[in-house]
Amino acid sequence: MEQIKHIKNILSNSSGISIAITGDNKRFLKNTIQNLIYEIASYEIDKYLFIDTDESPNIKIDDIRNIQEFLSFRPEKGTKFAVLFSAEKLLPEAENALLKTLEEPPNYAIIVLVTTNWNALFSTIKSRVFRYNLNTPQDIFKNVDDFFLKKLIWTFPDKADEIKNKDFEILSLNKLSKENDQFNIFYTLYTSIKESIGDLKKINNLAKSFSKIKSFDFLKTVAKVSVWIAEEYSHSKSIDYYFIKEIERILSSKISNFNYELTYYFILISLNDSIRKNGH
Repeated sequence: MEQIKHIKNILSNSSGISIAITGDNKRFLKNTIQNLIYEIASYEIDKYLFIDTDESPNIKIDDIRNIQEFLSFRPEKGTKFAVLFSAEKLLPEAENALLKTLEEPPNYAIIVLVTTNWNALFSTIKSRVFRYNLNTPQDIFKNVDDFFLKKLIWTFPDKADEIKNKDFEILSLNKLSKENDQFNIFYTLYTSIKESIGDLKKINNLAKSFSKIKSFDFLKTVAKVSVWIAEEYSHSKSIDYYFIKEIERILSSKISNFNYELTYYFILISLNDSIRKNGH
């Protein structure tokens, strides 16, 4: 892929610069950039630092200080890479602390900001980096017509070949709360939620079953799959705005103090109503 080759060339043959790599898929960006840097740095752990805030709502000033400390020592040879994933999460004080380092990086280092939301970055950050774009290659969807498979590949682009094999299993509730295979969790939720559409008794029973799993990540997965189903039924962009707005509120929440049973019931009944409004 030409985009990846170009970025690999920049990372391999440059130093003393700050760049931003933007794209349309967080997981694809993260895996691609990590693998490129592992390869270029020959897996020498003193050559790279990844600041990954997946489990945190923000990038704090301490994260920036970690980058600055890492860059303060020259390597014996080669380039050092400081990579800040989800750069749009920068808090104002962290952004201010980063500015001078971005503007004058050490001549043996490359600072890499990675984001799927370029517009969310502070203008002072944007003006100090060279931007490169890296979108998900469309050939990973080749010969895939199934709506669910396309969504799953988009969520796990690095697992596209495995997903295309369709080797899924519908899990029992006990397994659903313990299963490590995300494909089976998504498939079970997708199948069980679709089967409940139009039957209020099934919706109620499903909400009660889900509520036994007190997991915020599981709740967000249910919300995500419900949006997929709404999109599939709508066959257009005319999904009920209120439903999508409320689901996005759940997906973007950083606090897990939900009443799980009521929230699951709300998601499922709202999905049901949204689909009915679209004439299904």
